[in-house]
Amino acid sequence: MKNGLKSNISKIVMTVAVAMGVSMAGSAQAAEPTVLKFASFVSPKSINNRVSVPAFIKAVEEASEGTLKIQHYPGGTLGSNPATQLKLVEDGVVDIAEVVAAYTPGRFKELELFELPFVFGNSLEAGLTAQQMYDKGHLSGFDKIELMGIIEVGPYTLHANQPMKTPEDVAGMKIRAGGPTQVEIVKRLGAVPICGVSATKIAENISRRVLDGALMDDGNLINFRISDAAKYHVINVPLGNVTVLFPMNKEKYESLPEKAKAALDKYRGAWFTNLLNTNLDKQIAESREKLSKDGKHEIGMWSEEQLASVKEKMSGIEEGWNVKSDAGVNLYQEMLSIRDTIRAKN
Repeated sequence: MKNGLKSNISKIVMTVAVAMGVSMAGSAQAAEPTVLKFASFVSPKSINNRVSVPAFIKAVEEASEGTLKIQHYPGGTLGSNPATQLKLVEDGVVDIAEVVAAYTPGRFKELELFELPFVFGNSLEAGLTAQQMYDKGHLSGFDKIELMGIIEVGPYTLHANQPMKTPEDVAGMKIRAGGPTQVEIVKRLGAVPICGVSATKIAENISRRVLDGALMDDGNLINFRISDAAKYHVINVPLGNVTVLFPMNKEKYESLPEKAKAALDKYRGAWFTNLLNTNLDKQIAESREKLSKDGKHEIGMWSEEQLASVKEKMSGIEEGWNVKSDAGVNLYQEMLSIRDTIRAKN
């Protein structure tokens, strides 16, 4: 009887020990953070990859209380083709990426609004406007992704391998255009739009004389080495902004532990968008200062009269947008209204 009791007690102790071991192993395994891969095709030296993204990662990781680890892969180490970045996210090759919206034509249709000329004066007011339009449900194309942040790079200005003292000097030039709106802008300047050239190939094509110049924000002239080939710049003609998204794979986001998801939710959206665009405007200012001091570049500004003539050439380019959508919203007027509110606060 006693031997039987001892045997039963031993079995119970063994069972409890095994259960505790399994439980402790499970707890240790659960304590391991979820690892996210954050990719960018842009240089590690860009202000996004050098300052803004690391600050976002640090803030999110700390807020996640050990449930999340974000690994940063700038410079195209997980895929260097700018046009494939969104597919990398949706296929789960990476979890978050830096994505130029225009490289997926038709996917983010409403964001083409931000490419209209003479609307925004910097990246910050444009980026915050885009973020608010997203928050209000005015932007489509996000069914399979979760938006972490949005940049409205710009405004884009003119850069060429020959002087542009007047708007008439641009006539006949072969200018790189990144989409339908930029094609129309280039045509209205009297220049020849050249499509199908990614930002990373602009410098090479100017050097080879395939291009005479390009529309580009002043901050990325150095990142993409465009300033090596284009020595002449007109920096006060705001020819539209270009959208860069930071999407996350939706399935991956939804699979995260609640603390990890809450940490992302705390810093995605307005916080990250504000940081990204504020720093991008700093990069633009730094780039202009550097190029103006190196003695190799001509930084020009057209007169008010010349700008008025360019603005007249662009008149009516917004007509296709200045109408009510199927949802009964005039998105062009909505964009202007949000922009004006943001301007009043800053």
